[in-house]
Amino acid sequence: MTGNLTSNTPAAIRAQVYSNILMQSINEGFLPDGLFRDVSDFGDGNTLFIPTMGDVTIYDIEEDKDLPISPVDTGQITLTINEFKGTGWSSSDKLKQDAYMWQAMESQIPAKALEALKTEYETNMLAALNAMQTAGADNSFNGFAHRLAASGTSGVISVADFAKQKLAFDKAHMPSGGRIAIVDATTEYTLNNITNLVNVSNNPMFEGVVTEGFARDRKFLYNIFGWDVWVSDRLPRIESETLGGTTVTNGVANIFMCVADDMVKPLMGAWRQQPEIEGVRRAEKKRDEFYLSARYGFGGQRSESLGVVVSTLDVL
Repeated sequence: MTGNLTSNTPAAIRAQVYSNILMQSINEGFLPDGLFRDVSDFGDGNTLFIPTMGDVTIYDIEEDKDLPISPVDTGQITLTINEFKGTGWSSSDKLKQDAYMWQAMESQIPAKALEALKTEYETNMLAALNAMQTAGADNSFNGFAHRLAASGTSGVISVADFAKQKLAFDKAHMPSGGRIAIVDATTEYTLNNITNLVNVSNNPMFEGVVTEGFARDRKFLYNIFGWDVWVSDRLPRIESETLGGTTVTNGVANIFMCVADDMVKPLMGAWRQQPEIEGVRRAEKKRDEFYLSARYGFGGQRSESLGVVVSTLDVL
């Protein structure tokens, strides 16, 4: 005698079962706050002008002679609120009545929208930093280049590039503290595969790099010649650029900067409108609509505290 099996009792079997688990897309982590000077407190208008003052010249003087008089160089820097971003979504009454998971999905949409806006915001911030420099030029201060082509084989980054940026920042009189480098994941890959890192005599913090690896929670575990290194896949892409006679194609702008305090940070930023979500009931369409929007802008304030190393993405 044959009992009931799945093969002879199809009517009693649910052919499709839907889980209550809601899968969401995975997003890269974000860089820490405080990478730029926040000047959001200016009251109105779209453009902020900040006066700047140069150095004072000291002269040799002689007895019974007039002291030389020279003007102090002045100028101004600007920030413009030029980014107006947003998105919207809606849910119909019928969808809410018929979709068994819609309530769970709807509760997650605002967080996903804010995450998308923050991604756009961070991408714009990194692009604004790269745009502060002139592409194809060394952007020198006191005779030392702040924009370099990666010196490794075929355009990959090398430890020497961190040393060069350190020297450039030292010569620009930047504080030794608060120096960070934001590099692409391909740059991290290159550094992780440099087999002689433990032999860098001027940087004992390299000890253990090969066995432990660099990246954890978007931050490197180690410091390279004074640079705290962070990883971001939102850095500006460079199609092709020639620097110092070296051309890098399919590249990325790895950004070096000093953020010791607001006076030395290379970038300033401001919110004219913080991200906000508004909802409206559209009775004629029998649905609820929601809108997220924000306005902000960035402006360069100190180019000498910014460096860029252009490296290739072709590391495999």
